[in-house]
Amino acid sequence: TTNLFTPEGRLEHVKSRVDAADFSPLSKLILKRLDDGQIALDIDPNGIVVIDNFLGNDLITSMRAEALSLMSKMVPSQSTRWDEETQSVIPYEKKGVLSMQIEGGTAGYAASPRLVEYIVSLTNNLSRKLNQVLPDAYHLATEEQTNKLAVCLGDGSYYDKHIDNLGGSSDAGDQRKLTALIYLQPPNSHNGQATYPNEKVEDDPRGGYFRAYDVPEVGDVTCIAPRGDRLVVFWSDSLVHDVSPSFAPNKDDIRFALTTWLVADKKTGEIKGTD
Repeated sequence: TTNLFTPEGRLEHVKSRVDAADFSPLSKLILKRLDDGQIALDIDPNGIVVIDNFLGNDLITSMRAEALSLMSKMVPSQSTRWDEETQSVIPYEKKGVLSMQIEGGTAGYAASPRLVEYIVSLTNNLSRKLNQVLPDAYHLATEEQTNKLAVCLGDGSYYDKHIDNLGGSSDAGDQRKLTALIYLQPPNSHNGQATYPNEKVEDDPRGGYFRAYDVPEVGDVTCIAPRGDRLVVFWSDSLVHDVSPSFAPNKDDIRFALTTWLVADKKTGEIKGTD
């Protein structure tokens, strides 16, 4: 059993959870038709991993407490979406969503040590684990990431349908390759309800469901509840998803999600362009 009272113990705990988890859907191969009509094997662009009870009650409870303590520093969340009319990516402000980036350094670490440790250990250990089984074009940087702590205030706030990274292959482009989000709700947030992959938005009036499109097959929609201590991992440059309207009858129902984006390896990693 790791010691959650020390930084070293918490870093090792996250590593052990990554080591024990099954991320095989991210390395699943599918047949893909190329532009010239040829058929080739490629990684399933809609592979998704859902892991419940990822960190355990003690650590996820402490991380939620840190997130709550940061709310006064959070600002209205900006995002982008595809606009059919202009055929371009446009910025917009998400209704009822606040967010901030978790920073390292002395001040950042002092404000939220467990959140910083989680991000550092997840980035390092998940990238190394996946790089062992993925083709070079999917390799991830082991020391780099970007992140966002977001909270839906519960007044019907939602996320439009989008892909996290719409593409950018240049050095200056968006290099986010893999999205790993963890829900910081209380661990018992959805006790007694249906479990993945049989969850439906109608199961819970609080909403806030992650909806993955064309999963597991084209035309399907897979609903994923914002269950406390649930890790959801998917390809940033290919999975179309949204979040259903979120409601918070009481403080415990405010929906926190900490997203860590692992970035493409500088030498071999590639970001897909959007069709």
